[in-house]
Amino acid sequence: MGKQKSFLWDHVNVVKRSEKGMHVVECRHCKHVFAGGPHRIKAHLLGLKGQGVDKCRNVTGAIKDEINKLIGEDDAHGNPNAENSIAESENNVDASTSNANVVPSTCASVIDMSSSSCKKKVIDSCGSLQMSWQKSLNKIADESVRRFFFVEDIPHLKVDNSFFHDMLQAIAKAGPSYKPPSSFQLGKRHLDEEVKYVDDKLSCIKEKWKIYGCTIVSDGWSDTRNRPIINVLASSMFGSVFLRSVDTSGECRTGEYIFNILKSTILEIGPTNVVQVCMDNASNCVAAGHMIEKEWPMIFFTRCTCHCLDLLFEDIAKCAWVNDALRLGLKVTTFITRKLYVLAMFRKFSKKELLKPSTTRFAYSFVVLSNLLDDRVYSGLRRMVVSEEWCQWKGSKTQAEVVSIILNASFWSNVKTIVEICSPILKVLRLADREGATMGLIYECTRRMIEEINKMQGINNMLLDEIRGLCMDRCKMLHSPLHAIGYLLHPIWWENAQVFDNVVNASWIDTIMRYANGDIKMQGILLDEYHAYKTKEKGIFQLPPSNDATRMKDGVKWWELFGGETPNLSKLAIRVLSQGTCASPCERNWSTFSLIHTKRRNRLSHDNVEKLVYLHTNHRLLKKVKERDSSRIEVTLDMINNEEDDDRLLLLQRQHATMVDENFEDHDDGGQDVDIDNATQE
Repeated sequence: MGKQKSFLWDHVNVVKRSEKGMHVVECRHCKHVFAGGPHRIKAHLLGLKGQGVDKCRNVTGAIKDEINKLIGEDDAHGNPNAENSIAESENNVDASTSNANVVPSTCASVIDMSSSSCKKKVIDSCGSLQMSWQKSLNKIADESVRRFFFVEDIPHLKVDNSFFHDMLQAIAKAGPSYKPPSSFQLGKRHLDEEVKYVDDKLSCIKEKWKIYGCTIVSDGWSDTRNRPIINVLASSMFGSVFLRSVDTSGECRTGEYIFNILKSTILEIGPTNVVQVCMDNASNCVAAGHMIEKEWPMIFFTRCTCHCLDLLFEDIAKCAWVNDALRLGLKVTTFITRKLYVLAMFRKFSKKELLKPSTTRFAYSFVVLSNLLDDRVYSGLRRMVVSEEWCQWKGSKTQAEVVSIILNASFWSNVKTIVEICSPILKVLRLADREGATMGLIYECTRRMIEEINKMQGINNMLLDEIRGLCMDRCKMLHSPLHAIGYLLHPIWWENAQVFDNVVNASWIDTIMRYANGDIKMQGILLDEYHAYKTKEKGIFQLPPSNDATRMKDGVKWWELFGGETPNLSKLAIRVLSQGTCASPCERNWSTFSLIHTKRRNRLSHDNVEKLVYLHTNHRLLKKVKERDSSRIEVTLDMINNEEDDDRLLLLQRQHATMVDENFEDHDDGGQDVDIDNATQE
């Protein structure tokens, strides 16, 4: 019996016949001409890949269904033409396996089996083999990834980093031919290209500076090689952008020298986009700030609120009775945290950890004493020193002084008094030491801080007067005209601002004169618009929504909604209320330097360190902006009231104590917090 002709030939016209069966045919549907037999005809009609022929673009779905049905019937009746279908399936399996750079040999060894059921088993076995092989490849990949993490001492949490996943996906798309760049290329061309890429991405934030303004913050630091470095960042309610760092080795860091650094930065950003320059209280920083105000009267110099409050805590710590309590408290914590056996014993009696002393800023003395006063720590200490385990410890007899301190009621009474006095100061510190707009809150909050200290009961009046005098002196040093204007224009303080205040009124007159830059007409317009806002006699300020207490908490948003009838005052209010009040973004940037410039990488040039810090800081900023959908950070009193008194401060204390958060390497960075040029504090 002769071989039956395949039904697939009904869909093509034979153009040229060949003895080997590879006829030149023309598709009756799309007129495409190609060479082949039933295999390639079927591949053309059904659009199968791996046969070296284009798919038919005119064949209908009904014809495809009919072809698939006939192939299935042939296979069920044992028709030899079913070999075309089986062979095609085998080719597809081979093609898919070849995409994984593997061709299992067991498939080829059983292709000659004639039974259709056996051939189906061949297809199933090939698919299972491919899955098994893919698992093997995945296992090899996992081994390579984990080996890289373990050998290079990379924190395991980095495996969840979005940049790591982006890298893996890009390499997978590039295929096995991809070769990573060399170390030289990474340090040169790729580093420069990435800096340019990030700079372009930051344009979305820089554009907002034209409306909301920004604050130039600067501070000094020394790296692992003791090179004095000055950092410069631009901070706004959208986040802090790292701009530059300057290696000042061999330079006399006078006020004029710092002024020239800030001047070039301001000219790069644009003076009209800068509202204020914020630095600490070093004498050369103050001199540079006054030079900025003289050069651009519309730009204000403000002292870092956190630094001023930290100096206030230092002033309080110098008081004799406070110093004694602090010294004794440090003696207890130092002894317990340095004796591993005693520390383990303490943990049996207390569920809260004892803070380890470290010379950090941000109210370190208050952190230590408030931690000691915690009920869990307090009771744990007292129960430990009277326990049987303590008495059996061979070193207990030599630590009679520590025991006497822990059991001394007078010591705990002084600690309680210190914590009570410092709590209002801490609230203001927690308010200022954060990203976002805080300018409208500082003036009133410091005033309330002093009032709260004045009203304290059960404290010796002489001690209270001493603390109150220190607070008044530091607040007087801290306040600038911008703080008063923020208080005057924040809608949440509208009722309080009705009371005449000489300091606030003088700051208002000074601000409009500098803001208008000598334009008498503009000064008059601002005065008239402020009168309309203050009296609320007519217009939109009378409407109930503008007096809603919930809306008034967000000062910037309130002025955007209701400032249409006072456009000039609204523009000034938005620019002032959008600013922060501290240089903490600069200080937090130190950990990035210590992360990049380590003992293992101490040969990095300053230019490369600057670029790497620029990328590390600004990439993370862009990621945060994307996550919060470009929303602004406007700090409200509710944020402070909803936080625990010491949780956030303790977190900052730990970050500044380690200075190696998210570090890839275990090292002693040696970096130090230094005042620029070691200048004296005013």
